[in-house]
Amino acid sequence: MNSNPSALPLVLLHGLRSTPREFGLIALPLRNRGIELITPRIDGYSVDEGPARTSWRHWVAAASAAIARAVPPGRPMVLGGLCAGGLLAATLALEAPHRVAALVLMSATFDFDGWAQTRWRHLRRIGYAMGLDRWIRIAERDPFGIKNEKIRAWVAREMKDRAASAAGPSTLPLWAIREVDRLKDHVSAGLHRLTQRTLMLHARDDEVCTLASAQRSMHALAAVDKRLVVLENSYHMITIDNDRHRVTDELREFTAATRPSAAAAVPAAQHPGPLTLPEPACPTP
Repeated sequence: MNSNPSALPLVLLHGLRSTPREFGLIALPLRNRGIELITPRIDGYSVDEGPARTSWRHWVAAASAAIARAVPPGRPMVLGGLCAGGLLAATLALEAPHRVAALVLMSATFDFDGWAQTRWRHLRRIGYAMGLDRWIRIAERDPFGIKNEKIRAWVAREMKDRAASAAGPSTLPLWAIREVDRLKDHVSAGLHRLTQRTLMLHARDDEVCTLASAQRSMHALAAVDKRLVVLENSYHMITIDNDRHRVTDELREFTAATRPSAAAAVPAAQHPGPLTLPEPACPTP
């Protein structure tokens, strides 16, 4: 429990079809340093949560509802996420700025252009157009987003034995990747409206999304107070890789230095409830 009642909670959203275990190696160090850390599961987005197929709009609304259950209405927070979780966090910051005092983007997937991406990256849109995304699954493969060889071997064993690991799921359905494409397009179009102070953490050798893509997105952010930290000894899964101690330090310092904004200080009665985005007129095929 955080002993400082004025401190803001840090809410972190995990990656696509994964679990809060992605934050397992940084959770205790953060809490031991006085950070109130919240890592919710999200209906329809976390692995094996909710129906088999959901849209990015459902993910955003479900994340908003999960946060509303954990953080009292009217209380601002520092909101962040890893990989697609960073895109969810950015969307919530756009749609409910009164709740988000500061934003953290960790290995945010602004594009699938990293060095380990296979030809499916270019062919996936053909699969979307042909309706194949409902049947195809993409298997995760070495290096599993991890540069540390011991941790990578541990994750590889987990992925062999179960559907999900500390680094995420063993396979990803193509429909979910399609929804991430839609989500990142939505976020990219709104970067010019993101004004919260922002911390971006990205590995130079991220094999999913290049540092160049992260830098372009950082440049497009409207925030005046924004900082990009480049991690030199990790791949995509920075919360469990070699730079996880640096990640912990940056998260602690950023959260501790964040103060509620004037918008976040509006009385709780004036705050709307969980965000609900309308579903498309036509269901996702």
